[in-house]
Amino acid sequence: MAARIGLIGGIVAIGVALSVSLTHSAQQNGVSITFLANEGVLLSAGGKHVLIDGLFLKYKRGYAVPADSTLAALQRARPPFDSVDVVLVTHRHGDHFHPAPVAAHLRANPRATLVTSQQVIDSLRRYAPARALTSERLVSRTMRPGTRRREIVSGVAVELLGLPHGGHPQVEHLGYIVELGGRRVLHVGDTEISEETFAPFRLDTSRIDVALLPYWAVTGRNERRVIERWIRPRQVVAFHIGARDAVKGEREVRAAMPAAVTLVRSLETRQW
Repeated sequence: MAARIGLIGGIVAIGVALSVSLTHSAQQNGVSITFLANEGVLLSAGGKHVLIDGLFLKYKRGYAVPADSTLAALQRARPPFDSVDVVLVTHRHGDHFHPAPVAAHLRANPRATLVTSQQVIDSLRRYAPARALTSERLVSRTMRPGTRRREIVSGVAVELLGLPHGGHPQVEHLGYIVELGGRRVLHVGDTEISEETFAPFRLDTSRIDVALLPYWAVTGRNERRVIERWIRPRQVVAFHIGARDAVKGEREVRAAMPAAVTLVRSLETRQW
């Protein structure tokens, strides 16, 4: 009888260990990144979804915008945007944020939490349809340049970086490191890619798996030096190429950094 109990206990222990192992593997199997337009992306892994700079409308001439059907799916929280857990916005400029689609998505998707600067939240609050949103779902995290903060939002680990917007010191601007699927994905928005900006963070020691960077940072010689010295990502991804400059932009990125991936086609998905 004792031997039988011991055998059963061993089987249970093996089953628990196997379950833990499989769960750990599922959490470490990588992240999918779906490109929208400009710097808009959807990160997905392990049933969690994070939308960054993806809720905007037609901006100035030459800026990219998703197809009308994609815009409708984003605003109405329809697949593949029906289960977004976290919405991140780097700053208030119209090619990254517009209050109408942000408010529409948050109202259609009650599970989502917005994390961004106070300037973005103030802009959203001035838009009448957003006033019904509860304060718990609108998280203000304005960060001084050079500061960082890590927290868990809706079960997702997010590190917030205070990064200055290049040429616009009055604009509150954030960068993010999102941890999903065992990967650490950096999104820097429109920050100035300089040693002064990035040296304080020592991201070169922070294991950045994927760095999402505006293409001008990849094609600029000084900016590349900063990427290679102070960020050191395993994979560089270039985006924010103008709607009419896709071919030219891809060619320039390939010439400057052959190992980089360029995102220009809306709804293109890559796995890392």
